[in-house]
Amino acid sequence: MRYKDNVLNKINQADILVNRVTFEVNRNTPQDQVLESLTLLKEQISSIQEIISVEPDDFEQQFRG
Repeated sequence: MRYKDNVLNKINQADILVNRVTFEVNRNTPQDQVLESLTLLKEQISSIQEIISVEPDDFEQQFRG
């Protein structure tokens, strides 16, 4: 459950970053600021992938014995 909560939190943070990028693009924010926000979003996605990759596979544990 800890992994699920962590991933949900990271997804919420990523959603906030997507909204930020959308806002910046709509407001014609300078490109370097938009790229900075996109970099943060990429880091957030990478963090989510990292959490998921270390989580034990529930299906595998079910049939472990």
